[in-house]
Amino acid sequence: MARGKGVWRSLTGRLALAFVALSVLTLGLVGAFSYAFTRAQFRQLLTEQVRTELVQELQTYEALHGSTAGFREHQGKGPPERSGPGSAPGGQDRPSAPAVGGPFTVLDAQYRPLTPSTGHVAGHTLPVAERQNLMPVPDASGTRTIAYLRPTGNQPPQDARSAAFLNSVARAVLTVMVVAAILAVLTGGLLARTLLHPLRLLLRAIHAMQRGERVPRLPRTGPDELGEVLVAFNAMQDEVNRQRHAQRQLTADIAHDLNTPLSVIGGTLEGLLDGTFPPTPERLTRLQHETRHLTALVRDLRFLALADAGELRLTRERTPVGPLLRDATLRFQELADRAGVTLHATLPDPGPDAPVDPVRVVQVVQNLISNALTHTPPGGTVTLNARTDGASYVVSVHDTGPGIPADVLPHIFERLYRADPSRHAPGSGLGLSIARSIVEAHGGRVTATSTPGHGTTVTFTLPLQD
Repeated sequence: MARGKGVWRSLTGRLALAFVALSVLTLGLVGAFSYAFTRAQFRQLLTEQVRTELVQELQTYEALHGSTAGFREHQGKGPPERSGPGSAPGGQDRPSAPAVGGPFTVLDAQYRPLTPSTGHVAGHTLPVAERQNLMPVPDASGTRTIAYLRPTGNQPPQDARSAAFLNSVARAVLTVMVVAAILAVLTGGLLARTLLHPLRLLLRAIHAMQRGERVPRLPRTGPDELGEVLVAFNAMQDEVNRQRHAQRQLTADIAHDLNTPLSVIGGTLEGLLDGTFPPTPERLTRLQHETRHLTALVRDLRFLALADAGELRLTRERTPVGPLLRDATLRFQELADRAGVTLHATLPDPGPDAPVDPVRVVQVVQNLISNALTHTPPGGTVTLNARTDGASYVVSVHDTGPGIPADVLPHIFERLYRADPSRHAPGSGLGLSIARSIVEAHGGRVTATSTPGHGTTVTFTLPLQD
């Protein structure tokens, strides 16, 4: 699909790039969060370790000296030390070189800092308002408080091993991100090719259709939307092939229907002109008949062409449909009598009014009755029925002819279709197609049912409201 364009301008490249961008962004966020969380947890662990060591040092110091006076803050930097002589009141040792910037300030039981702290001087009592969050330090027996630890908010000191641990964590996270990004590139490319495989099949099929080549049916690649697109394409291709075949058949049928009368007319005129045939009334009548057939065929084809183009104009007006049907039936009474066929109509009186084009509705009924009389043998019956069914007016024409085989019935409304392959049946073969076009232009529908040996019924509906 990337033929003639850069890979990153193709849909495959864009999808792969989207996978990579999303993966890198996600991995970056996860990596940064993981490193920050690990670093925070590690510092919290170090702080807790310093607190535990301070508590142990204070308890040891207090057990050895009887008080915490002179305790020198250690905070993880080695074993507890005793300050130099003269530093503590009452002749005890005083703190010397206290650690500054540790996570805790050590206070004695009277809330006096044993080491300098921010804003406070060692030996001065901590104000009551600042005694929140103090952590009491019990003696070894846990019966009395010997000191307090006051969090400073400073980070615990980080030795070389701690720094090395955090650096190794950072390198591990970065390595995982790089490996995952590479896997995302490979996976994104593979997924993009897999997901777009149906589209590539579809594109090749479309190009083949444009070149006029035969296109095999596309396989359904899966139950997803792209698989449904391929199924829809197959259905469209079947319909296109059917339309192409119907178009070729229609062209051949039109050529056949035009050639037959033209041959008769041309041969007869040639014989009349060279004196072979005398101009008898019978020959002139046959010429007139063939000319009328050609005129009717051309008129019907033009009518269907207008219907296909959506240019079929209807002059609708509310009209009592019953009288229209009765008049149309009476026009065929003489023809039915000559054919020995009984023609009668069962119509409601007066029947409803409907918004129809009276001329076109009469044309539909005439086409159906004419077709029924053509296929009904002498002694048979053609019956016209009409009734109201809800919001529609239902009209049916039933004949007692030989019926239509089931495999032929779906095609009887196709243009120029004749069940008789010899095409010796009278008429243009467009009557039912014209009837369907007129009924559908009114918003109705036309159907046909038939039982071989028991006749055929063609039914159409007309809406009673606009």
